[in-house]
Amino acid sequence: MNRLKRAFKSFFLLIKDNFSFGVKADIEGGMDPKANPKSDIDNKIPNQESNENELLKEEAITSPAKTAVKNYFRNPLGVVGLVVFLILLSVIFIGSRLLNFNANYTQGAMKNIGPGAGYMDFNKNLEKEGVKEISTGITFSAAVSEEGKLYVWGKSISDKVREIPDEIKEKIKDKKVEHVAAGDRHIIISTEDGEFYGWGNSAFGQDKIDLKNKSLIEKEGIKKLGAGVQYSVVLTNENNLVIWGSTLNTRLNVIPEDIKGKVVDFDAKGTNVMAILKDGSIRLLGVAGAEIDRNMPKELKDGSVKVKKVAITQKSAAALTEDGKLYTWGPKRDKLSEEFLPEFKAPIKDVIAGETHMSALDENGNIYSWGVDNYGETKIPETDQKFEKIFGSYFNNYAVDKEGKITTWGLNGFRFGTDDQGRDLFTRLIYGGQMTMFISFVSVLIQVVIGIIIGMISGYAGGRVDNVLMRFTEIISSFPFYPLIITLSALLPVNISQNTRIMLIMVLLGILGWTSIARLVRGQILAEREKDYIMAARALGVTNSSILVKHILPNVLSLVIVQATLGFASNLLVEAGLSFLGFGVQEPQPSWGNMMTAAQSTDVIKEYWWRWIIPALAVFSSALSVNLIGDALRDAIDPRANER
Repeated sequence: MNRLKRAFKSFFLLIKDNFSFGVKADIEGGMDPKANPKSDIDNKIPNQESNENELLKEEAITSPAKTAVKNYFRNPLGVVGLVVFLILLSVIFIGSRLLNFNANYTQGAMKNIGPGAGYMDFNKNLEKEGVKEISTGITFSAAVSEEGKLYVWGKSISDKVREIPDEIKEKIKDKKVEHVAAGDRHIIISTEDGEFYGWGNSAFGQDKIDLKNKSLIEKEGIKKLGAGVQYSVVLTNENNLVIWGSTLNTRLNVIPEDIKGKVVDFDAKGTNVMAILKDGSIRLLGVAGAEIDRNMPKELKDGSVKVKKVAITQKSAAALTEDGKLYTWGPKRDKLSEEFLPEFKAPIKDVIAGETHMSALDENGNIYSWGVDNYGETKIPETDQKFEKIFGSYFNNYAVDKEGKITTWGLNGFRFGTDDQGRDLFTRLIYGGQMTMFISFVSVLIQVVIGIIIGMISGYAGGRVDNVLMRFTEIISSFPFYPLIITLSALLPVNISQNTRIMLIMVLLGILGWTSIARLVRGQILAEREKDYIMAARALGVTNSSILVKHILPNVLSLVIVQATLGFASNLLVEAGLSFLGFGVQEPQPSWGNMMTAAQSTDVIKEYWWRWIIPALAVFSSALSVNLIGDALRDAIDPRANER
């Protein structure tokens, strides 16, 4: 068709040139008999040759590969699919190199937090007014400035803790706030006139003063506030501790008689409270911190050394003595005990503890952080600043320098939120995508190998061999795919390892999905085997295996690639479906399929949309992009596409 078009074009140009020449001669020469036709024709020849050269350039032969690529990029949907798929691959495989991942990590305090960022984006007015106190909750922080103003920032969760209630705003607008404390999901404050206010989670009344201790707090005044997991703490000016809220199992509200009136400071974290007594000894309250109490150095218990500051996590603790020596203890898995301490350049001035880390400030203004790093809470920004104060809890740190500038590090948000185990959905999406892509790729590779072998043998051999292999192919394709693979997956031993399960899934997908490729290859082989070049190869004595591998296979490989591309998308959806139903990749190892399992709960669908919509979008975009690539490849390889 293209050659016919070019022939018409050449003929048209020739007629056009002759017509122009005749008109020009009539106009200029008036059919002058002295005119020399030969010279006019000679003048035309160079123009004709240039036209012929252009035609020859158009006739230039292009390789099939270049033609296919050219045709592919003419397809806008194919280009979009390729771009989307390359972006997904880049994010998945480059992201997995940059992000730390522990499949077994869970964090109960962080469960079901919606997508968001800016957990440490404090109000800049706080720096201008000076920092008096900063207290940190799970996803939010609260601070009191030297001028007595209250600031709250971060992300609200279900209890809207970031939004100060209007009635509290009205009551404190003409008062100075003295103290602030943030629990896991609530905030409490006290003002200069001794009034107490709280908001956020109030499941155990932790946002209001316990009625039986209200008179004691009003009588003795408030010296310090503290808060933990759904409980609140007040240290009075008369050195008495008052604890209320969720204390039934921990018995934190039971204050021993021998420490009443003797508590000078404390730290509250998780379900633990550790008190410093007047004699410099320390005491752990409640029953939840038995491991901390058991491993506590003896000299800290009996007051042989004088402690001025304590910091605790759920299983570990630190105590700072008056001479600047820091004691730390706890299980090795926490990486907080003395053997994990950094090298201090000067005596320690202050120490704080988060959920899985600790930070310390020395007398020269240097900051140190150590422990388990989950969200960057031990990665101190490189700076030459010298700091005066340090605050923090859970997964965030705040350091204030001599000029009042605040430096922060730690958790600044979850891009895609968290799941019911408190795990970062973005990290799991990256590693889950890696797993889903890997299973899809290996299974389609198995399908291609089996399909090519059976299809080539069947198509080339023909006769009885072809009949037997095609009947076998029909038997395999007639199996009900999902019921069969679910049944086979369910029959796997309960204690089977994750790697073995994944390998078996890939093999099952490969063994049950090769039939369409085999039929395609067989059909192409039947068409190719009777062509002249195959007959010539046979006449030259080329073996059948060489004919199949070296001559026929290259001619059908392009179609196999197209089919494999479409099969990859199909396997991706199958893996996601199996894992969603609980027969594929098992928790805690993520895959896009088992991440969508949460959608089986109506509460998740209504309240925690990010837990199922985001993985579903990942599966959808991947499958769609691969299908677009496959369709574009099919059109590009089709010889009829070259005529467009």
